[in-house]
Amino acid sequence: MKLNQLLPGFGSGDAISNFALAIQEIVRGWGLESAIYCEPRHVHPAVERFCEDYRRGPSPGDPSDITLYHYSVGSPLSDFFRGLRTRRVLVYHNITPHEWFRGVHEEKMRALWEGREELKSLAGVPDLALGVSEFNRRELEEYGFSPTGVLPLIADTVKLSAEPDPAFMKRFADGTANLLFVGRVVPNKRVEDLLRIYYYFRNTVNANSRLIVAGSMTGMDRYTSSLRALVTVLDLPDVVFLNHVTDPELLALYRTASVFLSMSEHEGFCIPLIEAMHFRVPVVAYAAAAVPETLAGAGVLVKEKDFAAIAELIGRVVSDPALRGAIVGKQLPRVAAFSREAVTERLRGLLGAWLNRC
Repeated sequence: MKLNQLLPGFGSGDAISNFALAIQEIVRGWGLESAIYCEPRHVHPAVERFCEDYRRGPSPGDPSDITLYHYSVGSPLSDFFRGLRTRRVLVYHNITPHEWFRGVHEEKMRALWEGREELKSLAGVPDLALGVSEFNRRELEEYGFSPTGVLPLIADTVKLSAEPDPAFMKRFADGTANLLFVGRVVPNKRVEDLLRIYYYFRNTVNANSRLIVAGSMTGMDRYTSSLRALVTVLDLPDVVFLNHVTDPELLALYRTASVFLSMSEHEGFCIPLIEAMHFRVPVVAYAAAAVPETLAGAGVLVKEKDFAAIAELIGRVVSDPALRGAIVGKQLPRVAAFSREAVTERLRGLLGAWLNRC
């Protein structure tokens, strides 16, 4: 019996690729053969050894095998998935609504619209459709998928326990209050709202501070130009845009962060929230999409974007050890829900009788 996975692409350090690798390791531990097949044009050279060209994959496959299709964008893999005779499982990682990219990146906007339409066309194809959050599962149900379930992402504590980048540790562990955001720099993340909050924080709460934005800016020239213009208008010299960072650099950012701040208005899960909580960094986040579900009572949820009030709140979190400790104390149990052990048990339960051979 085999459990293979399909991914539209494979990147170095991205959440979906890491999740696929973790699942592969889990099912091999169950005694199953497992391969990862990708669309070769979208595989990063640094990690191409982990996956194979999907066109070399077994098709139509053995009915006793299982194929997991990680869906996050339209891809030729959808037609390949349709043609399989294996037990088919779709794992939905969400697609950002295309409207967010209007006037920012027209090609991206079109790709997102087409990806969601392609997702709708797959209703009725998989034997099981899973969202990585309840928010995603409800979207699948709305589009006609059945049966559905939830398979959350894994917080890889082994990776998070690695050594941080020493240069970043020296640079950012300097006694300055670090407000950190980790994620792609795209319109739905509302990075401009972070800048406005930081304006009030720096000017009315704590001048000895910086805002760090760590995430890929690829293809977002119009959006990032508008952000840099806002930085100039607001006169914010201590905003640091880092673009893509390595894993050791990311670990250093979490270790030196005072607060993790997110004003994103669309998230299908948001793994950086879990990573920040793992590092005992208090989370302040806007209550939108899957964020309330991911936090599940942990962190501090903000329901209104009163930038001055949020800045004052962050100031209390940074300066009050008791408040900080209380927030962190509620966050740590939530991290356990995304441990490898917890997700392994959930995966086995979802696949149920199909795994009766292992």
